[in-house]
Amino acid sequence: MEYGITGERVVNNYKFYAVFQENIEYTVRSGSEELGTIVKPPPVGEKIAIAGRVWAVDEVDHQRREVYCTLVKGNIPAYFGDVAGDIHTRILERMHTVLAEQKSYPYLMRHAVCRLQEARNTFTKAGMDTHPLISLGGTMWVLFPQLGSYAFLALERFLKLRCGARLGLKGLSPSRPYYLQFTMQVSAQEFYRIIAEEAAQNFDPLELVYENEVPIFDKYDEYVPSELVRKGFALGVLDIAGMRQRVLGWKGNAEYT
Repeated sequence: MEYGITGERVVNNYKFYAVFQENIEYTVRSGSEELGTIVKPPPVGEKIAIAGRVWAVDEVDHQRREVYCTLVKGNIPAYFGDVAGDIHTRILERMHTVLAEQKSYPYLMRHAVCRLQEARNTFTKAGMDTHPLISLGGTMWVLFPQLGSYAFLALERFLKLRCGARLGLKGLSPSRPYYLQFTMQVSAQEFYRIIAEEAAQNFDPLELVYENEVPIFDKYDEYVPSELVRKGFALGVLDIAGMRQRVLGWKGNAEYT
């Protein structure tokens, strides 16, 4: 009887039948202190930037819409919240083409033409026209995968969970869906070889879901059993096929010096 009354309160709310999913804000707390709000918090263990500082996520309570975190010392890149809308892989590929070509666009203003040329010069000097992995010096690297939102998210998790140990990967900081910055203990050639070997294996998509993570993604996920939410995220949200195709397409880069 209790569940019936609770269910009636949920389905009788005008928001339940709305066509579009509204952005639900989560209150971010550290101990008894309220730091602010964030939309779609990251998984436990990730970092968020709020109240002028960086915090590590300790727990996410989807029922109460609360995120519990602790302060992280030092200057560390962090998550600022989801960007509205999803970006398709074709958009990222077109951005790469714009930087690789020398075509002029008559509708650009003079300052925009100059900025575009500067970007193209940097793009060429860095070797991004031929290689997606760029050295920033020492063990620090940046990867420009040209993948849309969901394939990029799959790649991020793939690198951490499937390749992290073999690469000696640390401090992976994504700017979704444009690039990933990290340190690793292998060379560029070994990087391409290792990730190609891992991508060629038939691994379970659920391996790309963090331990104990319940990734609330769609409107009614909070009413679905946790194991189904995890499975739906792994099989229906993460674009593993698109990620795998891109990674295997980099195999030739393992030969360059």
